[in-house]
Amino acid sequence: MYSEIWLDPRLAFKHLNVCATNITLKSDFRTKIWNPDTCIINSKESSIHSSPSENSFIIVYENGLVWSNFRLKVKAPCHMDLKMFPFDSIQCELVLESYSFNVDEVKLQWHDIPITMMEKVELPDFDLIGWSTDHQELQYPNGNWQRAIVKFTFARRYGFYLFQSYFPTSLTVISSWVGFFFDVRSVSARITLGVSSLLALTFQFGNVLRHLPRVSYIKCLDVWMIFSVIFIFCTLVELAIVCQLNRWERERQIGSKVLGHWLNQIRKTRKSDAKLQQMLL
Repeated sequence: MYSEIWLDPRLAFKHLNVCATNITLKSDFRTKIWNPDTCIINSKESSIHSSPSENSFIIVYENGLVWSNFRLKVKAPCHMDLKMFPFDSIQCELVLESYSFNVDEVKLQWHDIPITMMEKVELPDFDLIGWSTDHQELQYPNGNWQRAIVKFTFARRYGFYLFQSYFPTSLTVISSWVGFFFDVRSVSARITLGVSSLLALTFQFGNVLRHLPRVSYIKCLDVWMIFSVIFIFCTLVELAIVCQLNRWERERQIGSKVLGHWLNQIRKTRKSDAKLQQMLL
């Protein structure tokens, strides 16, 4: 609901001594009286609800005070900083300005209670955590125009991303650690587990990125995914190191056996030579 209140002494009717203290008029009467011609200059799209007729009215009070009210739907831009995604917040701003009249003719002021929430606002992905109002005066070639600004702050609901991203990737990383308990000789099983975990993590990461806007900076979720990939990659590196150390150990054992066999042969040869020398003497 959007309301505007202004004073137009020309519409005062108190001096007529009528019984009514205010008069309610249809919305089409708005074009027949003076109005501040306020618009939301940063809106992408806006429309007045009509169910079944246009949801708007104008009330004129006996002292010339005019109250204009209508149910408005607005599509406006929001500032998004995804560095902390999905634990981020966004700020949506509406900028009100008189389209036709500068500050010499129209000065915009917020009411003492500028915004009233009819009920708790709940969105599928966000929670409204606060709002603020402000004023701004802008200079144009034809004079200064005054702006009334309202900012809404929304916090993202991260439960979906915990269950769809963080929890599955955590299980994927933990499952890759199972290979540490395999026998050293089970090389195929350990490689299969590590590569499968890496492919599953890559698929999960790509599935999340498809639903996000493309930005040139790293997000919190990106850091989580990168470290998850590093952990799984480290398991493959650990596998390669363990296999190499195991091969060196086997080669050392084989070399020790061969060397021991040669030493035994040398000892036997020396004993045979010693016996032969004794017999000759």
